[in-house]
Amino acid sequence: MRRVLALIAVLCLALTAIPFAVAEPLLPGTEETVEETLLPTEEDTEASEEAEAPAPTEETGEDGDLAPDTETAEPLPAGGKLVLQTQKEDVDLTALEGETSILTVEVTAALDDAGRVTVTQKLEMNIVGAVEELRFSVPEAARKARIIGYRTGSKRENRVRYLTLKAPRDGFAAKETFELYYTLSDVVSEGEQSQILTLPLLSLQDYRIGKFTFAVAMPELFNTTPRFASGYYDQLVEEIMTVRVEEKWIVGVMKEIVRDNDSLVMELVVPEGYFSGNHGDSGLPKILSWVSLGLLAVAMLYWLRTLRNPPLRVRSRSLPPDGINPGDLPFILSGGNTDFNMLVSYWATLGYLSIHVRKNGRVLLRRRMDMGNERRKLERKLFDLLFAESDICEGAGIRYKRVGEKAMQVVRKYWYRRLYVKHSGSPALVRGICQIACALASFVAIDAVAPAKGHGFFLLLALVAGFAMGIMLSRVWGCFYMNDAIQTSVGAACGIFMLILGVVGEASLCVLPAIIVTVFLGQQTCHGGMRCPYGDEVVAQVMGFRRFLLRVSEHHVLQMQVRDPQFFYKMLPYAEAMGMGRRFVNLFHDCRLEPCQWYDASRKVPTSATAFYEHYCDTLDLLNMSIRK
Repeated sequence: MRRVLALIAVLCLALTAIPFAVAEPLLPGTEETVEETLLPTEEDTEASEEAEAPAPTEETGEDGDLAPDTETAEPLPAGGKLVLQTQKEDVDLTALEGETSILTVEVTAALDDAGRVTVTQKLEMNIVGAVEELRFSVPEAARKARIIGYRTGSKRENRVRYLTLKAPRDGFAAKETFELYYTLSDVVSEGEQSQILTLPLLSLQDYRIGKFTFAVAMPELFNTTPRFASGYYDQLVEEIMTVRVEEKWIVGVMKEIVRDNDSLVMELVVPEGYFSGNHGDSGLPKILSWVSLGLLAVAMLYWLRTLRNPPLRVRSRSLPPDGINPGDLPFILSGGNTDFNMLVSYWATLGYLSIHVRKNGRVLLRRRMDMGNERRKLERKLFDLLFAESDICEGAGIRYKRVGEKAMQVVRKYWYRRLYVKHSGSPALVRGICQIACALASFVAIDAVAPAKGHGFFLLLALVAGFAMGIMLSRVWGCFYMNDAIQTSVGAACGIFMLILGVVGEASLCVLPAIIVTVFLGQQTCHGGMRCPYGDEVVAQVMGFRRFLLRVSEHHVLQMQVRDPQFFYKMLPYAEAMGMGRRFVNLFHDCRLEPCQWYDASRKVPTSATAFYEHYCDTLDLLNMSIRK
């Protein structure tokens, strides 16, 4: 189990690294930076004047000045700043005075190899009067859309998606700056021996825009010309734009005020294979999301029809369950393997055998009397197999190992016949369905954040890790009932980790149901399938005895120890079988006990509860090693 937990930890750490491995394409420039504004600055203007004047051409005068309404074609300035020089005339913003409007918009869009886009919009607002709410439109397919630094609302109106921002108590200032962030996928389509990038740069805003600039960072070099279309001018919008292509970058400026409810879309045709993978989005994640939800629905229906049990009526009881030995408790509590060592210890408490530890650490089991009809037939067969050759059985011998393996098989079959109805469904099947649903949900969440390079590997890793986390989620209640703090914590951590993946990958509607249904059905099938009335009684008694051991006080156990000097030794196998051995021993502190009647050693056996328990655990470790090897 430690190896399984280590594997799950490694897989989860690998998945955790994915969001950090996704290097969002940086902004233009040789130093991978971009100037805060794409409009000319005073320094750049002075630098351009000092540069060597171009040779006279048909479009230039004798002094080398550019003709009107033409753009420069200078290389990138020193320092890696990409500056788009436009007409000398600036956009006149006086028309925007007296109304709430957007003074400037700077859009930066960065694409990766798979065609996924990261967009940031920096908006400077001119707010007139008391405005209760601002809203900014984003593409309907935008993901992770938000206004950075603000609590952002979202709504759709007339097929337009808006990010909304409520006014603070003291209202908005006259000049406010906001930064929008969102991602886009599915912006690449396949053409004839080509790929077509259709990128929305501006959605239908409620406000007029004074200065609109944009920069698009492409993942690789290209040699084609982008085309633009707006909602108002259509393709004629290119006549009022200045656009420049420099290596991997496309930058542009609008020469006029942008009307309200106008939009702008860029289209670029690139060679086939320019974008790899599924172009950032495909139908597969959506299909797998529905498949995952469908599997969860099937699991719930299967549980309702074949596995549902009435609520247990659990009452605390100080006596062990009737007819239940300690070796049966792991199976009844959590569906785990029966504990043969606890069964042997139980036989020892009844006087059928004794456990002796030699000086060299070897463990010997000595038969003290034969087992009669007072015990069930199954126990008698196992006991006879254990001492078939002689009255002494080597604890680390092959016979002990074979009898222990057989006990794990036949005890499970015995309780399956006694506890559950014949038409009961399979708990393993319903858990397996949930684990597959968790794997698919993890696949969908990782698909949105995994980098293009090694995308398939990360998806495969997500499937394996999701299935492993589904196993831990389905077992978390069983580990809790067995008081296994480590595995319970790992299961809870897997649930939290999957939820984080769902939020990061914007797959919460797929991941959250997978977590809830898996944990719920894991709890409902923790004690097995559909029980008969006797099964309900047995499980209720086991849970009641567990409740007693959890809540019993030190004063109570010491009183019972006074009444029966062997009480500690009789109850220890039950407590140990349910994972509460250490807690039970701590109730006795270091009080002195009478010598144990069924456990001795060549060296003196400790008589304090804590020391005896340590000695006893060493013996169990040796017996466990015998069964597992």
